[in-house]
Amino acid sequence: MLVRLILPFFQRLAADTACRLGGSLGVLAWRMGVRRALVNATLERTLGLRGSARARVSRRAYATIGANFVEIWTAGGVDGIEKHSHPANPAWMRLTQSRHRGMVMATAHLGNWDGAVIGGRSCYHRAVVYAKAQHNPAMDALLNRRREITGAEVLLTRQGDRTGAVTVIKVLRTGGVVGLIADQRPRREEATPATFLGIPAWCHPGPAFFAQRTSSWVVPAFALRVRAGETRVYSLRPFDVSQMTPEAATQRIMDVLSALIAAFPGQYFWHHRRFSDTPPECSTADPRWRLGLDFFR
Repeated sequence: MLVRLILPFFQRLAADTACRLGGSLGVLAWRMGVRRALVNATLERTLGLRGSARARVSRRAYATIGANFVEIWTAGGVDGIEKHSHPANPAWMRLTQSRHRGMVMATAHLGNWDGAVIGGRSCYHRAVVYAKAQHNPAMDALLNRRREITGAEVLLTRQGDRTGAVTVIKVLRTGGVVGLIADQRPRREEATPATFLGIPAWCHPGPAFFAQRTSSWVVPAFALRVRAGETRVYSLRPFDVSQMTPEAATQRIMDVLSALIAAFPGQYFWHHRRFSDTPPECSTADPRWRLGLDFFR
């Protein structure tokens, strides 16, 4: 595998150098047109972006993905990602943990999601990420080794395997924090219809399910790359979904994720075929998501 051959090279790179290298590779993919038609169509359909404004956001999104891919391989190296991913406000994060104990961190493929795991874990009793396994088990194994070096704990869910879900419930009930990346399209048989980025979509019910099952609060969280090699982890005000229906709770979480993405579209992963299969009807979104961070005021 190519990654195995170049991994020793990546581990000799400083985090900022790795980001610049990855960002350049991402921009090259943008110039070559790799999935650019998909990205452009999704940006126009969701955010109404066209022309030069869309090109700026699209180009930066490609640079972000490239930087993410290269930077994670620096973990455990001479100047790895773990040395440059920090909570923006650790006192606030520890306060929310003390008040709410178990919390579901709802997040998206926004900014540096590996940096979110690495930078945020120091503020919590126990922090676990529950994520979908990819199509390549060998790549998953390599990535998880890099994450484990930094102390991050990642549970990969696979079709038909419920052991990860049981572990998540145990972590939440014992006062831990579980991060769920809930923006991509799940399998239809496991999905809940909701409006995401203004479009009816099949959405992950996981954050709402685990929060309601364990009486945990939901915390919007994300990690932004503030400059090459430097990531800041942010968590916003927790909210309670215990009195909502599962559909209403899922819609609320999708509104939150939509607002975060609208605030920082250049650091979002627009390359996923998110809206290739849409439900005929679903819950109505809160239109304030288009305001970005003002949604949370």
